[in-house]
Amino acid sequence: MTRREFLANSTFAICGFMAGGCITATAKRRPQIAAQLYSIHKIFWKEPENCLARLKAGGFEGVEFAGYGNRTAKEIRKLLADAGLKAAGTHVNGDIDLVGDGLKRTLDFCAEAGIESVTTPHAKRDSSDAYRKFGHEMGLAAEAAAPYGIKVGVHSTYHHFTTKYGDETAWDMIYKDASPLLQQQVDTANTFHTGTDVVALLKKYRNRHHSLHLKENVPTIAGVFGERPKDGGPIVPWDDILAYMATEQGCEWYIIEAEGKPALLEPCLDNCRFLLERLG
Repeated sequence: MTRREFLANSTFAICGFMAGGCITATAKRRPQIAAQLYSIHKIFWKEPENCLARLKAGGFEGVEFAGYGNRTAKEIRKLLADAGLKAAGTHVNGDIDLVGDGLKRTLDFCAEAGIESVTTPHAKRDSSDAYRKFGHEMGLAAEAAAPYGIKVGVHSTYHHFTTKYGDETAWDMIYKDASPLLQQQVDTANTFHTGTDVVALLKKYRNRHHSLHLKENVPTIAGVFGERPKDGGPIVPWDDILAYMATEQGCEWYIIEAEGKPALLEPCLDNCRFLLERLG
């Protein structure tokens, strides 16, 4: 078995011969719901305890960071523990924080803070080879993070699908030679807005989604999921996406992003209610 095959074979069925039977897996639970803190970046670090308490009361189970407000890893862990929330992940600059000495600093910080995953939205390149090189580097970061129990992924943006090399997108170039441990964090907005079939993309890289970013494709009046966008365009097909994700293995988090009104908590809270209603 090659190294790549070994890494790809990350799910195992374990049977125990106890009382003549087999140990079976428990029922699949739904992914947890987190708030991307960039959605409220204008107010969060002014009153983090209050914001976290309101997110918790509104149904959130975790958060994804976009900066730490000059807090230490221990302070981040305590802040969340006091609020009864988990650290679903964090966004970093992969070109700095997931290579060389920066990678170890990032992993050590996240391990101490209790952060489950590290994702980079910084992935714009000028050639197919450069995208493939980037994917290879991020795959190496994912392998280095595995012993920590931390997932590493790339966050999708518009140019990943509008930039093409023949019949393949820049996104395909990133994952073409990457380690199978490298996750894709699909942003429903950035993907759907380019005309890309979100469900087809999820299926293409099946079971490589530690988290899924949920966001409307263009701003709505209230910034709420399911509301007709201002430009009159189509609504993200939430029911189709959620129905497919119910078949996935390994997705731990649905991360809600509501960037339109970063000084208000209400859009995040409204979207959490929207999602919980559809999850049942």
